Amino acid sequence: MARRRLEAAAQEGRSCEGDNGFSRLTLKQEIAISKEYRGVYSLQYSYDGSQLAVGFGSGCIQVYDADSGKLQTTFKKSLYLNFPVMALRYNPKKQDLLYAANAKGTIVACDSKSEGCVEVVTEKANEINTFDFSADGYSFATAGKDLNIRIYNTNTGQLDHEYDGYHPVKHSDHDFKGHSQRIFALRYHPENNYIFLTAGWDNCVKIWDSRTRDGVERIISGPHVCGDSLDVKGYKVLTGSWRSKNALQIWEHTSGTLEKTVPFKCDDGGEFLYCAQFCDHGVVLAGGSGTKSVQAVNSDTGQCLGELQFDKPVQALDSTAGGALFAAGGSDATLKIGTLQ
Repeated sequence: MARRRLEAAAQEGRSCEGDNGFSRLTLKQEIAISKEYRGVYSLQYSYDGSQLAVGFGSGCIQVYDADSGKLQTTFKKSLYLNFPVMALRYNPKKQDLLYAANAKGTIVACDSKSEGCVEVVTEKANEINTFDFSADGYSFATAGKDLNIRIYNTNTGQLDHEYDGYHPVKHSDHDFKGHSQRIFALRYHPENNYIFLTAGWDNCVKIWDSRTRDGVERIISGPHVCGDSLDVKGYKVLTGSWRSKNALQIWEHTSGTLEKTVPFKCDDGGEFLYCAQFCDHGVVLAGGSGTKSVQAVNSDTGQCLGELQFDKPVQALDSTAGGALFAAGGSDATLKIGTLQ
């Protein structure tokens, strides 16, 4: 994702790149979550890895100290209660500002210093399921229920460009490239300010270039994405599909061809992934509803390095320091913090 470059700069010396790699996953800590928050829907570490932001089904947002797990701040504006916080991102240019998108179609900017939130964007009749900042931080793009992709100016909050989703009345099947069903994942390329990827229910990943009129440059067919299970690192694209088998896959960014299917161990319940992310040393993290767990898998060898088990589906995960520290949560009453060593 686009934040990877800034995160590496902010944490220079902390990442595990250059050592012998990861060999095991361990549970570091469990944080109890009140039932009134209705589960974890989104997670995001700050660029320097010092904070962990958590978005809940109730609309509440909390920020924890990433190392100790101690609660630092709770953002709870009554206006946004009852609408799940679907995505969280720290502003690359103002890294003390946490942006949050909810199912009401609103993005707010939360300041940890003032403990207040300011509305930045409202998309009427939409549910924003996902958004991301460009690599330089000057733009952010949103996507969700209404199928449209909107690109905003970060400084002003003004809409710069909008790509339509597919609507049978307006478009023919032959000349339209937009999404035809709900979008649940959007990622900017970490090394290009104009390239971003989207995925959702319509069984494909679309690779966009915002400098072009139509936007879509390539399509990867196959992935059925129902959550934050799309990531990009260099020339590789990671997808986690909500399906029983062959759910975790790595694709070649330039050609759109499948490079490999990463094994995700499961029983008769299937894989059914909601979230997936690249880590260092060829390791990927993924979780969902099939196993109700998060697994770390070496994508080169296929070896499972370990698993964090939950009682209910896993809906969100995020990592920092190249994956050395990560968090996962979902419908459980527990947020779990793990390490890769």
